[in-house]
Amino acid sequence: MTTDNTLNDLKNKASELGDDIQLKAKEAQLEGEKALDGAKHKVEELKLEGEKALNDAKHEHAEQHAETKDRLEQLKAEASHKFDEAKVKAAELKHEAVEKFDELKVQATEKFDELKKKATDTLHKFKKDDQA
Repeated sequence: MTTDNTLNDLKNKASELGDDIQLKAKEAQLEGEKALDGAKHKVEELKLEGEKALNDAKHEHAEQHAETKDRLEQLKAEASHKFDEAKVKAAELKHEAVEKFDELKVQATEKFDELKKKATDTLHKFKKDDQA
């Protein structure tokens, strides 16, 4: 009977150990599920942070693009304005050049007429001197 008692004790202990092992396995499974849920939650947080960063980058890019476009339009307007000013200045310079050229033509004509008159007078004087 002692063998039977010992055998029964061993069976009882094995049964208790089996129950303990099943309990520990369930605890480990629960801890694993908790860790997995925590990891899933962390992944979702990281995904959300990534989406926020991407959204912020898109907005920043859009703002920079708008600023660059506005600056380009401003530079175009300034260039157009300066070009218009240059055209006006060129027209003024052309007008001044035409006036100056006309003045020089008048002066040259007057000088030429004076020289022509002197030459004619001198020629007449020589003719008179030759006749006398």
